[in-house]
Amino acid sequence: MLKPEKMVKIRIIGTNQKRSTIVQDLHDLGIMQIENVNSDVEKLFQNQYNNENYKLLSNYLSEFKGYLSMLNVHEVRHKIYFASEEELFDAISKINIKDKLLHIKETEESLLSTIKENENYVKIFSILKNFKWDISILNNSYIKSFIIEKSEEINKLKNDYTEIIALNDDYSLVAINRKYEAEFLSTLSGISSHIIHIPEFNGKPQALLKEAHNRIKEATEQRNKALNELNDISKENYEEIVQIEEQLEIAFKEAEITSQLASSENAFAMEGWVPEKELENTRKILERDSDNEMIIQVLKTKEEPPTKLSNSKRFKIFEFFIKFYSLPQEYEFDPTLIFALIFPVFFGIMVGDAGYGLVILLFSLFIIHRLDHPPKVSHIPKKISRFVLMILGKNALRNLAKALVPSSIIAIFFGIIFNEFFGFTIYPIPFKIATSPVPVLYLGKLLLISGYIGLVLVTFGFILGIINNIYINHKKAAVAKAGWIFMAWALAILGLNLIHRINLSPTNISSLIGYILFVSGFALVISFEGVQSLMEIPSIISHILSYTRIVGILLASVVLALVINTVFRSTLSDPFYFIILGIVILVFGQIFNLVIAVFEPGIQGARLLYVEFFSKFYFGNGKPFSPFGTRRLYTLKKFDVNKNEINPDKKT
Repeated sequence: MLKPEKMVKIRIIGTNQKRSTIVQDLHDLGIMQIENVNSDVEKLFQNQYNNENYKLLSNYLSEFKGYLSMLNVHEVRHKIYFASEEELFDAISKINIKDKLLHIKETEESLLSTIKENENYVKIFSILKNFKWDISILNNSYIKSFIIEKSEEINKLKNDYTEIIALNDDYSLVAINRKYEAEFLSTLSGISSHIIHIPEFNGKPQALLKEAHNRIKEATEQRNKALNELNDISKENYEEIVQIEEQLEIAFKEAEITSQLASSENAFAMEGWVPEKELENTRKILERDSDNEMIIQVLKTKEEPPTKLSNSKRFKIFEFFIKFYSLPQEYEFDPTLIFALIFPVFFGIMVGDAGYGLVILLFSLFIIHRLDHPPKVSHIPKKISRFVLMILGKNALRNLAKALVPSSIIAIFFGIIFNEFFGFTIYPIPFKIATSPVPVLYLGKLLLISGYIGLVLVTFGFILGIINNIYINHKKAAVAKAGWIFMAWALAILGLNLIHRINLSPTNISSLIGYILFVSGFALVISFEGVQSLMEIPSIISHILSYTRIVGILLASVVLALVINTVFRSTLSDPFYFIILGIVILVFGQIFNLVIAVFEPGIQGARLLYVEFFSKFYFGNGKPFSPFGTRRLYTLKKFDVNKNEINPDKKT
């Protein structure tokens, strides 16, 4: 948990007869990140492998993706197991819906086009319904007519070759001599009014309107019939189609990776990274399934391995914050656990209000439930939900909400201690602090505590840095970090003595300890990092003092809530309209403060860890571990079959 998983690079050499079996096992195990084979090894193979099914699988995959784009989604009740490609191809051969689907889709699209076309006619004929003559007179070899939305701009169209007739309060009819059509269209480009060209029809508008409605009704009935037929086909075939499509996706990936391996007429070779703890189990499975026609070699390499974080489910949600910053390298401490323990405390202190904490908790639980159980009809505006998901994505939003659950609980805890409930005090407090919020009264002590927190975390960061550097044999850097610890404590001791007006003379024991620590640290840093590193001394001071922002953000929230509540209270003795104004100020002010209470503590809490803490020990820039495999939703692995989890409706 405190470090990423230990990774090893392996080389698998096996016979071509067992190639597919080995590749399938690796896919279903999902524990190997496959890399390019070493060039020296690749020269020993002639890459003679030819996968005849590669193109066939590609064609089938495109075909079944097309089916899924046309079919209606239905529930998949069972998972299925395909024991071989032959069984997969056999299932494909039984699917005979291509012609039906194409016919239904073509019919549905044609009818939809008819409906839209006639809906446009309905709009036109509705505007012209009071026109008493056959509308064929509006479009012939001499005249062309338009419907134009009324506006002041319509005066620009008045000239010798146009006739403008008011149809109703919203639209006018404009008829022109066709000789001047080009000139008229040029004039139209200069106005912004909505313009509709009248189509060429024979008949009066009311009769044509009725005919358009009838065509819409008839086309809608035919389209509904086609959609019902499509739904019946979907209901009967969707489950099998989606299962075949997923297995085709997997088979295609396996064929694709197989074609990239170093191979000869009889053997193949592949290389990649696996977690060290999974190596022995992987070896046993591959040897068993290949009848020992393969070997696994552990390679010695100076390459940086990919990073696979190893955290318990409870802390895994905080991996999102670490990945957002930078993945650790294999030899480093994984700061996920530290982040998971410290961030909620920082957040809770900075919110410091039980009411806000409760709202954040309920909102977080709502988001988690909403993402895990999406409703059929959402009352949240689509623009808002799309904007949020565009920024974060569902998984990131879920992890953020889960991270805010313990953070908000701690906020409730500190809110009770501070006697803060939306800025109001609830339970009795001593008279001497009755006029001030608890954080304001004890501001000095809280600032001092936050300074101690900064000193402890900066020291802890340097200790982790010492351990990391010793592990990678950077002994000089490790000693230098010890020097920085000495200087940090020296500055803290001397600073506290200065604040408390304690004698800074070396005759004072605490001051003497501070000077000794500073000189020792100064000497170590200069010796092992050079004189230029002393420029970092101000940053050590600023990093320790930076933790006082915890109290600063808490105080800003408390004071803003106090101001809002004071304004509200001041209106209670005024006329009712001032009371209403006070309620409006209270509600919107509290919502504004609540929004700040979510974003500001979240951003600043993460920043204190990223900048002031991680910078003391964290290298980062790790490469994510990307194992070869696929998440199965509708099909089973053969390892699932061995556990008797196979679909009982499927014979094996």
